[in-house]
Amino acid sequence: MKQNRYNELYKELNPSLKMKLNAIRMNLHEGKASCLVGAGFSKNAEMDDATHMKDWFELADDFYETLYGEKPDDKNVRYKNVLRLASQVEASKGRGSDVFTTNYDTLLEKAFIEADRYYYKVTNKETLLYTPHPRLIKLHGSFPDIRPFIITEEDYRTYPQRFPEFVNTVRQSLIENVLCLIGFSGDDPNFLSWIGWLRDVMGEQASPVYQITYNNQMHDSNIHLSHDLGIDVINLADIKKVSGFSEALDFFLMYI
Repeated sequence: MKQNRYNELYKELNPSLKMKLNAIRMNLHEGKASCLVGAGFSKNAEMDDATHMKDWFELADDFYETLYGEKPDDKNVRYKNVLRLASQVEASKGRGSDVFTTNYDTLLEKAFIEADRYYYKVTNKETLLYTPHPRLIKLHGSFPDIRPFIITEEDYRTYPQRFPEFVNTVRQSLIENVLCLIGFSGDDPNFLSWIGWLRDVMGEQASPVYQITYNNQMHDSNIHLSHDLGIDVINLADIKKVSGFSEALDFFLMYI
């Protein structure tokens, strides 16, 4: 983003949004901020025509088509339980086929190279404790061959028992740092589990959790529900004159 465009958008920030962004920036510069990146981040990346990143529900379409031979036409049925669809595919087709979703891609690794910044990549629990900071921790596997890819109901149910090192690392970060969620929907299973644990353990003493999103039609009830869960929503669509999520995220990253 060019400086003059940044300055133009900066002038449009309302005081409430600016206060939240300042809080994130302050903690980041003090080394007290972490970032949890989900599928929505990769979906908005620049890519060639041959590449298409799929979100949670597009993945559900693929699972449904694998099972029934056609795309679903009832969204209420389709979106009822994505994990259940994944489990059905595994039960009927086996697990020989790879599952590709934006959570497993290498976008961040490529971005670090372009930005000339180095992060130590962690893809398994065995190397987690011995890897120095800063780290890129890939919690659910990594394309193309770091398995298992965490996707089925059973994967999520057994994740704390199979990968306690990853779970404890996330929990420790939640206690010590301000957490920014980018590209995460409010109904991500692990996300809800970790936030629930943070509320149970820390109560009102919990560090802030900011959900960075872009939604032109966000209902007040969603904001209130997130607040009840201990999440402070930063809706980048509230920036006047911003042109889409990509520019809004670019502005956010420059600001902090």
